[in-house]
Amino acid sequence: MSIKTSCICSLLILSLSSWANPKIDSLKNELYNHIGEDKRKVELLNNLGYEYWIINPVQSIIYGQQAKALAEILQDAPGLAFSNRVIGVAHWARGSYDKGLEYLLDGLSQYRELNNSLGEGNCLMNIGLIYADRSDNDLALEYYQQALELFEKSNAQNRSATTYVKIAAVLIKQGKLAQASDFLRKAELIHGAEDFFYGMSEVLNRYGLLKIETKEYDSANIYLKHALELSIRIEDKDGITKNYIDLARVALLGDDTKLAEELLIKGLTTAREIHSHKWLKEIYNSLLGISRKKGNLEQAIFYYDQYVLEKDSIFNEQTLKNISRLETELATTEQKRQLVAKENEIIVLEQKSAILHIRILILVLVIITIVASAIIITKNQRQKARRKEQKALKEAEEVKKELEFKKKELVSYTINFVQKNQLFEELMTTVSAIKKISSDEIRKEIINMDRTIKRHLQVDKDWEDFKLRFGNLHTGFFDKILAQEPTLTGNDLKLCALVKMSFSIKEISEMMGISTESVKTARYRLKKKLNLPGEMSVNDFLNSITT
Repeated sequence: MSIKTSCICSLLILSLSSWANPKIDSLKNELYNHIGEDKRKVELLNNLGYEYWIINPVQSIIYGQQAKALAEILQDAPGLAFSNRVIGVAHWARGSYDKGLEYLLDGLSQYRELNNSLGEGNCLMNIGLIYADRSDNDLALEYYQQALELFEKSNAQNRSATTYVKIAAVLIKQGKLAQASDFLRKAELIHGAEDFFYGMSEVLNRYGLLKIETKEYDSANIYLKHALELSIRIEDKDGITKNYIDLARVALLGDDTKLAEELLIKGLTTAREIHSHKWLKEIYNSLLGISRKKGNLEQAIFYYDQYVLEKDSIFNEQTLKNISRLETELATTEQKRQLVAKENEIIVLEQKSAILHIRILILVLVIITIVASAIIITKNQRQKARRKEQKALKEAEEVKKELEFKKKELVSYTINFVQKNQLFEELMTTVSAIKKISSDEIRKEIINMDRTIKRHLQVDKDWEDFKLRFGNLHTGFFDKILAQEPTLTGNDLKLCALVKMSFSIKEISEMMGISTESVKTARYRLKKKLNLPGEMSVNDFLNSITT
């Protein structure tokens, strides 16, 4: 902060130590004591509406509508133009941009008809505010420039300084920081010299925004805190809210989410007091971001719902209808008394609306809680199902591996079985040949060897081992066949097992120690025993048996 700016701020804050709002009190007192429905009353109502827009935009609208209705009856063109500007600015402050633009455009047209360049300039600047808030920066600058030309032509330095601040705000958003700084210095000189507290609070705030863009966060904090203090002293609740939001932004840039949340909650309080949809929307959006960052899903959903409500909300329709009726009901003194009753009715409607809003919020919170619980339960159930599925897949894989192992083991055993029988058959063939040519003693020994080989060719034990291994791989196979035909012999079962394993007739003959023709005969007899139809082979039948 420059030494000059610091000194000006200090002097302004000191001068505000005993500041209240004497202008509003004076205007209210005069209005209370004023007799008659005349242009002076229109002027008093408009001035009250103008003073209230930064304190309570809703009250500002009410005063503006009263002034507008009376000005229409009195055909007070200047009063009507001013009332349209008052109402338009109040709607802008609340974030009702379409309504604000409607009234300001009417006021602009009326001021031009009156050839009132100062009033025309004020409307142009206020219209620029709406386009700036809508981020239509080029159009906002166009309106500001038109307003500035009229103010400089009228030598209205205070209004020029205010416009400098508005232009600087747009330039900051566009990243044109040097130009923005120049405009702020010019505004600072004028507002500081005139002790215009509202104008200086705006200058300080924009300096804070400028420092944020240059990443000088400590300086930004100083400017924004001074701006906040000024806004609090002059009861500028719109400015108070904005400064809390901007200070929270600085805190977030410094990763101090706790401080940012505290500042936003304070801003939320003042935003609610002035019923400002635009600030409420921005605050809820920032709180939503903080809640997401903290991982607080329930709070994030709540702030999101509030953000949507504020985004879509407009000024209470019933209130507008009542105010609109007031415009035509002030033709007589009796209608004046009705106005008071209508104002009370508006207050009641707003109270009812607030109660309804609270009920809706409670309902939304309950729904959010239910939905969040359902999401958590569903998530847990899915996780359990996923774990169960993974376990089942793992077990299935293990079973598959075990079956593969057993199958390999059985095949290996069967091959050894075949090789063993083949070896013994070759030995027998050799022994038979030796018997024909050997002496009696050798012949006797060879006969003993022949008996031994034949004894080892008995495959009962080998068959039992084979049967055990086959049963491990094809559980219940033999039981199912015997259940269909209990008279099957051991050789029949052995044949069934070898056929099931898809061995050829030759391989089966070698394993069973019989000729291939004997295997064919055995298969034929097996088919008869099983009473299979002609078109079904033994292979098809055995392969159809599931194990």
